[in-house]
Amino acid sequence: MEKRKILVIDDDETITTLLRGVLEWAGYEVRLAGNAAEANRHLWEGVKPDLIILDVMMPFLSGDRVAGIYKSNEATRDIPILYVSGRPEEELKALVESTGASGYLHKPFGTSKVVAAVQALLG
Repeated sequence: MEKRKILVIDDDETITTLLRGVLEWAGYEVRLAGNAAEANRHLWEGVKPDLIILDVMMPFLSGDRVAGIYKSNEATRDIPILYVSGRPEEELKALVESTGASGYLHKPFGTSKVVAAVQALLG
């Protein structure tokens, strides 16, 4: 059986390293991107993830703008997006609703919460 693919987009290397370790341990294939440009290289090289985990607050192009771009593109609009952020939960809920994302994880989060959120979205 082929592993489900997850693309993690976050400019914080500590977070990406943690997410990669947790998600690979849980049986997923994980690719990392430190910004939207790196993420686009993965997407346009034919690597279509089953899920995108996206930091809301990144330099140059914020996560909500990245989500808007992906959700408006036919090739990527059906990929679920899970935001990660330390912003207040009310703001995150509003972003999920306004951008069409599938959910969010509030930083700091525990490893079991990450796996549970991913499993809930990917089945």
